[in-house]
Amino acid sequence: MWIWHVSTTTIMNYLPSNLEFKDGVAFIGDTSLLEVAKEYGTPLYVYDWEHLRDNIDYFTNAFGEETYFRYAAKAFICKALVKELDDKGWGVDVVSGGEMATVQAVTGTLENSLFNGTFKNKEEVEFFMQHNGGHISVDNRHEIPMLEEVAKNLERKQPVIIRINLDVGAETHPMVLTSGYDQQFGISIGFAEEALQQIYKSPHLLFSGVHVHIGSQIKDPDRYKKAMSECADFLNSHPASVEREVVFDAGGGFFSPYAGDEVDHELKVYADAIHEGIKEHWSGSYKVMIEPGRALVNNPGVILYTAGAIKDDRGEKPYILVDGGMSDNPRPALYGSEHKLFNISGEKAGEDVVHAVSGRHCESGDLLVKDAMLPSDTISGDILMSSSTGAYTFAMASNYNRVPKSGVVAVTSNGVVELVNRQSFQDTFINDL
Repeated sequence: MWIWHVSTTTIMNYLPSNLEFKDGVAFIGDTSLLEVAKEYGTPLYVYDWEHLRDNIDYFTNAFGEETYFRYAAKAFICKALVKELDDKGWGVDVVSGGEMATVQAVTGTLENSLFNGTFKNKEEVEFFMQHNGGHISVDNRHEIPMLEEVAKNLERKQPVIIRINLDVGAETHPMVLTSGYDQQFGISIGFAEEALQQIYKSPHLLFSGVHVHIGSQIKDPDRYKKAMSECADFLNSHPASVEREVVFDAGGGFFSPYAGDEVDHELKVYADAIHEGIKEHWSGSYKVMIEPGRALVNNPGVILYTAGAIKDDRGEKPYILVDGGMSDNPRPALYGSEHKLFNISGEKAGEDVVHAVSGRHCESGDLLVKDAMLPSDTISGDILMSSSTGAYTFAMASNYNRVPKSGVVAVTSNGVVELVNRQSFQDTFINDL
């Protein structure tokens, strides 16, 4: 029996840390993913739940329990994950009423939540405040009167932080860059003082700190240091506005490797850089808030597909057609993201050769992997596993072509747990009139 085992480190694995191959079949612990695919069908999102738990602990240990941990729900959310986070003392960063409702359904409150995002409607703001919502990140000056009105009507003093748009460059994909002059996020530094004064004069809003998010997949800790330093410098020039311990929200964007990408730094280096940046210009009491998303859930997750027809008449390379595609993983089409594919159906005699793996949708862009190294004797019915697909896949899934959304399962030390039911054909038109 040939066994290949993945390293036991957590956040820097691009594969689930408890995954191993036995005679060509992928296992998480004692659970065969081939059997999971047979039982639950494909496409299927599968999470190594112990790896995910380890990632939460890794962040907690690196930053310290005194940190406000606000998991970015946009990466992936379901009730089981909210319960796991709550049990570990984490809150959630939410940007919609749907995300709020998921959190509130599990915890009964939003007191450990951060309400983020560029657009906040009045109904969502009311829901957040009615359920004792924690902090609201003010994205623009025009939100402030509405926040004040809702807080006044609810007779509430609502804590708010302001999101500042800093020109702190980040070496990342332009589609995941969230700071700089030509971006839609946050308040330009030249207008931040005006926003701060608006909040300070609002009787029902409590100014509580500053917020910055420079982008995603940030490898350089100095980017965080510079951002925090500029936030602290801004606050230091407006000391009258700070009534109590101030929150410095460093955002998210912590690096998560895809298909073997690496970073040389341990997570503690990022934590130290954030604190160093604050302390350069701020001598008062403060508390750090962070919003990790992708770094927690991406690499514990995989997607399982079933191979359909294999077109070997393409000339340059054969095409493998699978039963999923851009409806369950839109990232290759949106960002040109690269994922590694494995045939997990058992030992194959053929050598690895280049294949193109295409999704089922009627789009030229529905190409999951352009150059996948897979056994030459891959056949229809084989199960393929796509790595680093735990973030921004299920969360961004659609019913394009009215394809039902895939189910989600977790592999735990006690076996397989179903987290989200697979949709039926009927579910795709349930809201039609």
